Amino acid sequence: MLEGRSGIRPITTFDVSARRARQAAELSDFDPAAFVHPMKLRRMDEVGALSVATARLALESAGLPRTSEGHDDIGVVLGTSTCGVHSTGEFLDRLLELGPAGAPPMLFSNTVGNAAASLIALEEKLRGPNTTVSYKEASGLAALALATDLVRAGKAGALVTGGAEDIYDLYFEVHDWFGVLSHDGAFPEGARPFDRTRNGFVMGEGGFVAIIEERGRAEVRQAPVLAEVVGLGATSGLTALNAWPTEAAPLVRCMRAALEEGGVTPAQVGAVYAAANGSVDFDRLEAQAIAEVFGGRPVRTTSVKGAIGEGGMSGAASLVTAVLAAGRGVVAPTAGLTDPDPSCGSLGWVIATPQSLESPYVLVNSFASGGTNYCLLLHIN
Repeated sequence: MLEGRSGIRPITTFDVSARRARQAAELSDFDPAAFVHPMKLRRMDEVGALSVATARLALESAGLPRTSEGHDDIGVVLGTSTCGVHSTGEFLDRLLELGPAGAPPMLFSNTVGNAAASLIALEEKLRGPNTTVSYKEASGLAALALATDLVRAGKAGALVTGGAEDIYDLYFEVHDWFGVLSHDGAFPEGARPFDRTRNGFVMGEGGFVAIIEERGRAEVRQAPVLAEVVGLGATSGLTALNAWPTEAAPLVRCMRAALEEGGVTPAQVGAVYAAANGSVDFDRLEAQAIAEVFGGRPVRTTSVKGAIGEGGMSGAASLVTAVLAAGRGVVAPTAGLTDPDPSCGSLGWVIATPQSLESPYVLVNSFASGGTNYCLLLHIN
């Protein structure tokens, strides 16, 4: 991410020869058997195995390893927009082709949207609250916001939270039919957020998970405290179900709500991790909203989606990237940005190379098609 390299490549896992869009940010070199026993893997689909693996890495990083007893006060809040879709499609294909006797029963438990969160709890023996959030592209950051509220309210000691997503061929084809995907035939053009040549977003998959808990609890355990959520905003816009936001006002209100809850002025913010994904009108709208919130003051702005694509995990990916990059004192660049679009306003502040983070406050945006908006304001330790 810090090198500005993109994970977007020509699709290899299914046939796209008849499609306009032929690229995605596919997960590579992931071995689920390193995290889940092969016998159990037979009962998990791709996003379930990915979620379990990512959750285990996060728990180990936070000094919360697996125990035979498990944890009564640790739960799961997972954001995903495709969990269950892959298994549902495969189950229905077999049902229609072979009849009820040919439908594999092991697939059925994965056809529900909360399967991945439940698998995390089962594998790690987490008996706290278990919730799945599905707000399309805003799912991952919405899950982090809900987890923050639950910990603040004392409903859980700690929560495994973030987003996980996989790419399913039928889901990809539907988006291609809508004409919303970047349709360049070859890498390295990719998604190109804020770039003059952008022409749509690129689908991505992966898992991005953090542990949210009260600072005092983490410090007693001598866990590494990477950042604090100091403010959150949530709004919605009157947007068509499959359309990106068309009004700046809900985006502006969402960012301002996060800043106001954190008691932070726009001048104190060191970076914005934007929701921009390469969609022509949406990127321009978010740029205008950021300019309004910050009064035209240049603030270092970036998007992770030129590197990892768009999906229900992308808001969580923005937050995880923001925190880890800030730990090195920098803001990660926007992969694919070579020719900033002047129609997005004065874009000297959208960065294509790593830049120093000059304030501990970072704003993370996640705006979804259909009009769901979330923003989290972080204070980096």
